[in-house]
Formats: sequence, C-alpha cells, structure tokens
Amino acid sequence: MDIRIIIAVPLLLAGAYSYAQEPEKADTLAAATVTSAIDRSINFTQTGLTKIDGSAFRRGFAVFSSPDVLKTLQTLTGVASGTEMLSNLYVHGGDGSDNLFLLDGVPLYQICHLGGIFSSFNTDVVEGIDFYKSGFPARYGGRASSVVDISTKDGDFKEYHGTVGVGLLDGRLQFEGPIIRDRTSFNVAMRRSWIDVISAPACAIINSMNKEYGEKQNFGYSFTDLNARMTHILKPGSRLTANLYWGNDGLRITQEFEGHDQDGRLSDLDITDTRFSWGNLLGSLKWQKDFSDRLDMRLLGFYSGSRSDIRMNTTLEYYRADYTDVFRQDTHNRNRVNDGGVSADFNWYPHHKHHLRFGGTYILHSYNPSHTYSEYDVDGGEVFTDISKNEGVESIGHEMGIYAEDEMSLTRWMKVNLGLRYSLYGADGNVWNYIEPRAALKFQVSPNVGIKASYSEMSQFSHLVAATYIDLPTNSWLPSTSEIAPMRSRQVAGGVYGRLPHNMHLNVEGWYKTMENLIEYKGMNSFFPPLTEWEEDFKTGIGKSYGLEVDFGYDTEKTSVSVFYTLSWNWRKFDDIWPDWYLDRNDNRHKITVVANHRFSEKFEMYASWNYHTGNRMTVASQYLPKEEGSFIGDFLYESPNNAKMPDYHRLDVGFNFYRKTKRGNMSVWNLSVYNAYCRINPLFATVKRENSAGKHIAFKGSGIGLIPIVPTFSYTFRF
Repeated sequence: MDIRIIIAVPLLLAGAYSYAQEPEKADTLAAATVTSAIDRSINFTQTGLTKIDGSAFRRGFAVFSSPDVLKTLQTLTGVASGTEMLSNLYVHGGDGSDNLFLLDGVPLYQICHLGGIFSSFNTDVVEGIDFYKSGFPARYGGRASSVVDISTKDGDFKEYHGTVGVGLLDGRLQFEGPIIRDRTSFNVAMRRSWIDVISAPACAIINSMNKEYGEKQNFGYSFTDLNARMTHILKPGSRLTANLYWGNDGLRITQEFEGHDQDGRLSDLDITDTRFSWGNLLGSLKWQKDFSDRLDMRLLGFYSGSRSDIRMNTTLEYYRADYTDVFRQDTHNRNRVNDGGVSADFNWYPHHKHHLRFGGTYILHSYNPSHTYSEYDVDGGEVFTDISKNEGVESIGHEMGIYAEDEMSLTRWMKVNLGLRYSLYGADGNVWNYIEPRAALKFQVSPNVGIKASYSEMSQFSHLVAATYIDLPTNSWLPSTSEIAPMRSRQVAGGVYGRLPHNMHLNVEGWYKTMENLIEYKGMNSFFPPLTEWEEDFKTGIGKSYGLEVDFGYDTEKTSVSVFYTLSWNWRKFDDIWPDWYLDRNDNRHKITVVANHRFSEKFEMYASWNYHTGNRMTVASQYLPKEEGSFIGDFLYESPNNAKMPDYHRLDVGFNFYRKTKRGNMSVWNLSVYNAYCRINPLFATVKRENSAGKHIAFKGSGIGLIPIVPTFSYTFRF
C-alpha cells in the first residue's frame, strides 16, 4: 500500500480505436523515468512502436502529485505537444483528433481533464501501454495517426494491496486482492481532485473584501476517475474479465452584483451562473478462451459513452416603485456520443513460423450534440420578448471492420507481418468502405543490428468539430457526410535499429505520411462550434508530414539516459483557405528530449528531463494597406497562413527520491520535484502588434505571451 502526501506550491494557479486485439504484454522497464523497451525494439517487426510498462510511471516525473500517461508520450520522438501543460498528441503531423485511445480494448473519447492539464488515465492501475506511430497491425483501425493501447492490471489473486495518495490538488485510493483465492480477483481505484475545496475559502475572502461594492463570486472545479476490474478464472485457459471506467469533470462559476440607490435600497441585481459537467462512461465484458496451445480466442462486448452539459444563465433585474424589469438569457450546450459494440479476435499458430491473427468488430455509434438558446424579457410587467432557438444533430453510424494478419518468420534473419483490414461505415444514407493494406518487414543484419520498413493505410470515419485548438467539452464528434468524407492516411516508415557496446542502443527511423479529408474551421475562435450545416463552416484539405527520429539510450543497473531527437516537416493545403502548401500550426522543426536517472545508493536517486522544440506557428499579416491616406479602412496582406514562428520552447524538470525502510520492512519515499526548474516563461499564446513603418505600408509583428513559472512539488510515499 502506498500512502503519498504531496504538497505543491501553487504558482501555476497564480501565473496562470478495430478495437484492439489483446495487447502484447510489455516487459518491465528497469530504472527509468521515461523509456521505451531498450533491447526489445530491435525484435519488433513493426516500426514506430514503443512499449512502456506501468511500473515505469512510479518513478516518472509528476506534476501536481500524479504521473501522467499523456505527458510521458509527449516526450517521445515524432510527437508534438502543442500548448504547454496540455495533453495534446500531434503524431507524425496529425491534428490531435486522429489518435485511437483504447482502454482494455475499448475506445475512449475524452482522454483528459480541465482542458488537457490532467490525463484521464490513473497510473495506479496501468499495466502497460503499446504506442504505435507507424507500422500499424491490421487489428487496429478507426483513427488516422496513432494508437495508444492501454491495458489495466488484474487484481492480485492471493494477497491484498492498496494505494492511498493525498495531495494538494487531488487524492487517490486503490485497492486490490482476491474475492475467491486463486479464482476471482478485483482491482478498484479512484482519483478525485479537490480544487473546489481549496478555492472555497479563497472565494470567501475575496467576497468579504468586495461586500461593500455589492460583488460576490464563487468558483468550484473538481474531476473524478473511477476504475474497477474483476477477473474470474472459469477453469484453466478460460477467464472472464469485467471492466468499468467512469470519469467526470464539474465546474461552476457564479457572479453576482447588487446595485443600490441613494437611499441604500436594492435597485438592480445581475446574476450569471455557469455550470459545466462532462466525462466518460465505459464498460466491457471479455471472455478469453484457450482452445489449445495453438489457438485462443477473445470475445468482447462493450459500451463507451462521452457526454457534456454546459448551462449558462444570466438574469438582470431592475426594481422600480411599482414594477420590475426582468431580462433572462439561458444557453444549454449538450453533447452525447454513445458507442455499443462487439468484437472477436483469434490467435492461431498453425506452424512455428506463423502467427495468425484474425477477427472483426461491429460498432453502433450514436451522435447527438445540441445547442439551445432562450431569451426572456419583461418590460413594465409585460412580456416584451420571448425567443427560443434550438439547433442540433442526431445521427446513427454503423462501423464494421474485419482483419487478418500473419507474423511470418521467413528465415532466421527475416520476419514479415502482412495484414489486410476491410472497413465499412454507414451513416445518414452514406456508405464508405476501404481496403487497408498493412505490411512490415524486419531484416536482422546481425544479432545487434536490424533494418525495418513498413507501409500502412488508416481510415477515420468520425470528425471532431471544434472551433478552437483547446480540448473543450463543447467540442462535438460527428460522422462523415456526403460533403466531408472520412479522413484517410497513408504512411511509409523505415529505419535502422541497433544495440551498441556498453549497454547502449541507437535507433534511427524516418517516415513519410499523406493525409486526406482533413478539416479546418474557417471562422473565428469560438467556445461553441457550429452544429447546423456545420460542413459549411469547415473546409476540407490534405496534408503531408515527413521527418527523421533518433533514439539513443544508455542503461545500467544504476543509471539510465535517453536522448530523443526529431527533425520533421508538417504541411497543409486547403484550397478554400490558401492556394498552395503552407506549414501547420504545430510544425516544430526540431525537438529534443533528454531524460536521465541515476540511483546513487539504495537510499537516494535523482532524475532530470530537458525538453526543447522550435516554436509553434501563427498567422500574422505582413502588411496593411489603407485605401486612402489617413483612412481606417484598408486591406490586410498575408504571405501565407502560419507564416510566423513563435519563440522556441525549452524547459528543465528535476526530481529527487529519498528511500527509507521501516522496521517492518516496508518502504517509505520522500520525493522533491521541480517543473520548469530555471523558470523559463514559454509562450502559451501570441499577440500581434503594429510596427513602426513609413508611408502607407503598415507592418505587423507577433509576440508570444507566457504564464507558467517554476512549479516545485514534494511528496511522501509509504508502501506496505
């Protein structure tokens, strides 16, 4: 059992899916903060695959008390992170909505809390992660850029264990053990933030200070994650597993203002009440059966739902001697995506040189976003206006995929994975079907050097409709239509992978990827994206991305060092926006991550991580031409979209662990971690300023604005 007490200095607050075959079991990774399977990458047939064992997160860097799955993946090659502190994954030029997140083989839509600051995955129950950037096996489908396949742990069949974590911003509870010894086990974990508890006294103090001005405001936010897993062994080679995940965010902001006349009587009242609630519900039942040593099966039935409800209510009351004027405005934004599905996956070993996987999936998608607006105005006791508007989309989609793949050992030194996937999707009278070939080849030059190559095609039938780059609960998932076809990607990748002397490895991999039917919002940034005839507000285009990844590592019993470097180009072409190719907003030409961990003794270790990437891009007008001298009316001239680069990003994180054994042999750990150790204020967003210029031509310049300072955190952990 872990008891973890964490105190974080809140400077940040002041400054600021196929649905998968059972994932391959990831080997334990020793003594590393963030690392891929160092010796095993040469043995994988697939390119672009990183395996992370769940135990690695125990020693990973944590911000605000908990290790973070998504921020760990952001450090890897070929992944851009976008805005600082958020959990975005832009993989090989993707747009962030094209990543398949699987939790025990079931797709998950909302993968983070608070706009992306916290991820939805509780590392206390994570057994392992398979992260694919290229070389996708045929058993995966439904998204265009990457697969994040997360498996959770069975409970212990013999003994009881638990974890309790108490921090400034959240708390965690995890407990596992046998229900029937050696037959049935459970594993339950819960995580909740208590930012609402912290903010309550702060609001009370502010309200007492502003009482004489008639101002009052309240703020409360919390998120909750609940994971539950039960496994029952029917008999040797046959087991049932039930999984449940529930996640929820809740935010409420209330502002109230009272006005008084000269005699001190209440003259007007202004109340604004905004409430947000959003989250996931996921449930599955899986039956695994071994028919023989050569054939096994997995049957899975599941439900996965995403929801959000946002209500904004404004009331204005004006008190007169004999009547009251009332103005009321209500807005309700409601989003629902519900998936119900079944899948069957088989593993067959007909020969010692062949490993066949085949199966299929059917998913029923239900999309139902809506936006309601109402306005009510009483003037002099009579209804003056009563307006109600409702727009929404209700659609049903049917998705089916069947696949087959064969992992073949052609010779002692050559392995091939050949696969084919057939995807079929229908919604609102439209039907699409694609044949998606997958191929991966590994040539073992020597025991320590391998060469790989791969080709894959992927299709994505659901589009994320968003009017901003931030992961907001107002964003909606909608099906492909006759005007906006499914997203498609084609990717080739290859590289050289080697083990070097003295416990070192070096992998060099390149890729080239094309994308079709990308969507881009053409309007201004908006909290609520358009729903009715949304295709008119989104333009379709194409993209391409290519680059080179270098992964170097050194690993011994006490020391681990990893260096990740990415050189990449990310292009877009939307004819309705710009007639030629232009760089994407997240085109980060260079990205470097250096991670080190050293255990000085059984009682003390230190880790550090340095992150650098060239700045994100923004659009700045190159000139402004007034129509007449002295006129405020004119034309903005642009060289291209995203024509300016923001300042480069870099940050150092450090941490120290102090270990101590109790008299009963249990372990206690003190941890001190510092995010952004040298307090680099990296830009979160940018502003555009006018530059001095002569004559009629006026030039503009963009500048980045940053908020995130140094954030120290320390913790105490007790395990028994």
